[in-house]
Amino acid sequence: MSSEFLRNAWYVAASSDEIGHTPFPRRLLDEPVVMYRTEAGRAAALEDRCCHRRAPLSKGKVIGDRLQCGYHGFTFDADGDCVGIPDQDHVPRLGVRAYPLVERHGFLWIWMGEADRADPASVPDFKENVAFGWRPTRGLMPIACHYQLVAENLLDLSHVGFVHGETIGTDDSQATLDCDRGLDFVRILCDATDVATPPGYLMQGFAPRSDQCKVITFRPPCQVQILVSTTERAPEKVAPRRCRVMVLNACTPETERSTHYFFVSARDFDDGPEITEKLRRNTWKTFSEDKAILEAQQRAIELDPTARTVNVSADWGNVQMRRLMATLIAEENEDEAAATQAAAQ
Repeated sequence: MSSEFLRNAWYVAASSDEIGHTPFPRRLLDEPVVMYRTEAGRAAALEDRCCHRRAPLSKGKVIGDRLQCGYHGFTFDADGDCVGIPDQDHVPRLGVRAYPLVERHGFLWIWMGEADRADPASVPDFKENVAFGWRPTRGLMPIACHYQLVAENLLDLSHVGFVHGETIGTDDSQATLDCDRGLDFVRILCDATDVATPPGYLMQGFAPRSDQCKVITFRPPCQVQILVSTTERAPEKVAPRRCRVMVLNACTPETERSTHYFFVSARDFDDGPEITEKLRRNTWKTFSEDKAILEAQQRAIELDPTARTVNVSADWGNVQMRRLMATLIAEENEDEAAATQAAAQ
């Protein structure tokens, strides 16, 4: 696994409701970040290290729109500039790094690379998290594994029948697959006809057999969107039951061996509070099943990182995702090296 991250990209740093007027620390791409809101509600993200003695700014407090270090009282504005030093009238030009931060669709998206390349128009589309007609179950699950293992798991259709037999799994091994890769995406379409209805749909009253179509789209650096359309096979009904679920996944690296896994499972129907609670528990159980196997996989990899990995036809999406990410990271590193060389001349 690569020890590098793609930095010129948008990552989910937090859900909107996590950040308030109290300093909130989070490690992202192995860097310490502190987030807070100004009095007007604007969210800011700064390097979580004071430029004076490197104490975490998250140990300080927010005063108005500014963040004060809890060690010696150096105060910084939302742009990272130092605007106050106790017992000193003159404030030299110093500060901490500020990260571009965009609030959209119920999430705070952070750009960890070159600030002048951060285009808010390129923030991923997670609108189903807040859109009318969609009813989301949201969560953040820490997973002790490399973020690309989480992305692989979401692209991997073959594991569902084995890991999720009690929740969303069914035997769709005979499904028709259509695979595609572009410059900035990997997509898999799985069309399964006349399969056993997964347990999570049976509890909603679906017939024992169903047709199910899944469209899984990976976009760099770590977002996976899964649209699941399910139609029960009930020829006796004039209008067989149909539903859609959009699963939004953001696998934000914490370190090389840990991931902040943000997820939304949004459905386009409402069966009342009882079914809503059952689906919420089913969603958490499903992702907990993933967490258990992924953390075990990470531990096994660390025992022998050089052990051979075998790919089969079902791994097409995983292989393409890793190739795409390797290309983008290599290009970014080349650009950075060229810029460093040019600056030295």
